[in-house]
Amino acid sequence: MLCGHQEVSGWSSTLFTLYAVFGRHPIVNMLLQAVFVLFLSYVIYNLLYVRQFSASCGKYKQPGQWYFIKRVIVYLNCLVRTWTRPDDGGKPSADRPRLKSEFPIAQNEFPQLLQSHPSALDSVYMNGVDSHGNTLVAKISRRPGRTAEVWLMLRLADGRYFHFPRFPDTSVYNTDGKSYTAGGLQFTVLQPMLKWRICFNGLLRAGQRDKWNGEDEGKLVHVQFAFVWTAFTGSFSNNFDIDASTLSDAIARETWSLAYRDALAKFSRALQRYEVWGGYLGTITIAEEPERELLLRGVKDHTWGKLDWDLFDRYIINWAYLEDGTVYSIAAVSLPRMMSHFVYGYVTFPSGQRSVIKKTDLHLSCLGEFTDPPKKFCFNVLAGEVNCYITTHQKQEQILYSGNGWSVKIHEQLTDVTLNGVRGWGVTQYMYRHGGDCPVPQQRSLPLLHEPAAADIKTARLLVLPFRDPACASSQVVGGKGSQLALLSQMKENFIVPNGFCLTVASYKHHLQDNASLEAAIQHLQDVAYGKQEGDLQALSKAVMAQFSATKLSLSIEAAVLRELNALFDNEWQHKPFAVRSSAVGEDGAEASFAGQMETFLGVIGISEVWGLFVTGKMTASFMQLDK
Repeated sequence: MLCGHQEVSGWSSTLFTLYAVFGRHPIVNMLLQAVFVLFLSYVIYNLLYVRQFSASCGKYKQPGQWYFIKRVIVYLNCLVRTWTRPDDGGKPSADRPRLKSEFPIAQNEFPQLLQSHPSALDSVYMNGVDSHGNTLVAKISRRPGRTAEVWLMLRLADGRYFHFPRFPDTSVYNTDGKSYTAGGLQFTVLQPMLKWRICFNGLLRAGQRDKWNGEDEGKLVHVQFAFVWTAFTGSFSNNFDIDASTLSDAIARETWSLAYRDALAKFSRALQRYEVWGGYLGTITIAEEPERELLLRGVKDHTWGKLDWDLFDRYIINWAYLEDGTVYSIAAVSLPRMMSHFVYGYVTFPSGQRSVIKKTDLHLSCLGEFTDPPKKFCFNVLAGEVNCYITTHQKQEQILYSGNGWSVKIHEQLTDVTLNGVRGWGVTQYMYRHGGDCPVPQQRSLPLLHEPAAADIKTARLLVLPFRDPACASSQVVGGKGSQLALLSQMKENFIVPNGFCLTVASYKHHLQDNASLEAAIQHLQDVAYGKQEGDLQALSKAVMAQFSATKLSLSIEAAVLRELNALFDNEWQHKPFAVRSSAVGEDGAEASFAGQMETFLGVIGISEVWGLFVTGKMTASFMQLDK
């Protein structure tokens, strides 16, 4: 243990070495002698008069006998780290000036390689608020095994509240394992450190739910939004930008040893985190309501590495945006094995000046230590040279469970705040250890199914492809729904997929070639749609559909369909009911969905019905048996 006389011995030997090397110069000699006398006096005072009081007050450590010496050591080390920090590596430009204080390089904005460890993660958290009461909280935390955690909360100005339908569970399985995409939510980097796109298209649960209920989904509402987030501050790195005075205070309170030093270094290397503030501009649509445009302001937090929740006891993070343009992020964290209580953060003022937190009375022991988090609280901070008095008032709270087996419980509060009387809006996040069971069955992601590469498709020119054909798994060949059926048919042990086949894009092109007037009508419709020619788009669309339905199916396509029916179902197919579904290329995406615009026909019996459906304008279609 580096305490008691061992700590004194190390420092005294250092001072004697400095004296021997530099003490020949008279002025340096006098200064070193003064320092040595002061140091020796401090040591004697501590040994004789300072009592050996308890190292902790409850679970939060208090300053010990060598607190001030240890604090100086850590403080100097922090200064050295600040001076030797890496640059962001970005190229300066008119809209992207180089900020020497920035830590993250451009590559850190993109999805990071997940380590082979159960605690590995790559997480992007975003929140946004406005003065009307609209609030968005969104998070995707990529995990090993193509799993993820998804947080999604949306509160509107009229008080309505929507959240991710699995809440309070946050687990999502079968992700692509590569991008920030999960549960219908997607984050995309447009320009590193400057622009991101945030999209969602799916169902959210209306109303509050904090307890798991696997049998009742509640009221689900279709919600779609798309925002572009643009940074208006530089980045704040937890690894380099935390004020030396608060960090040295936290570390100096602990009992030092070589094992403690190694644990600190390991934790610092294991987890990287930075924040950037920006504005969200985009649209949101709730069910059948008119589209509305929103402008929000909030933080983007990127964390990656290994997050071992066993190291954490509690934390609280306060984010807020004020009506004068001020933003702040202030946190208190308890890591019992390293720093029993550690506070950090910053305030960025309307001028763009960022001041780190040097002192605060924000303390976890006063904020729900033995109870639920308070609905109201206040605290003081010294941000640079500015004293700030902050009040926080909860208006909505969502309980979430995170980590493997619900290891932690999160209270995500949407808040109204003030800073020195200036009002604002924000989010406060509390983390607690969760000692209860996880009622949600743990799952594993299914094997990832891949569409075949273009070079591997040998049968793309065929007019008809059965589900079992590898080329049928390509959405560019048979459309989205058809390719998904083909992919699922490869997993017979997990899914039951009826026998069937798809008409390909090649069959559509072949049909147009046999009907030149139809091809010309479609080209004219496209020219009007793209503004190359004038015309009534709706009237032209109806005319094309009518012309399409009036055309006769090509004999070669009829022969290919009959051949496939006989191959899959023998002669019995004439008396069996079938489903004929549309399957278009590019029919669904993150920002556009054509659900309900294409048709599905059930109970189709007989070849005459089949031919009639194939020329209704859905030439690229999937065809399957209903009564398998």
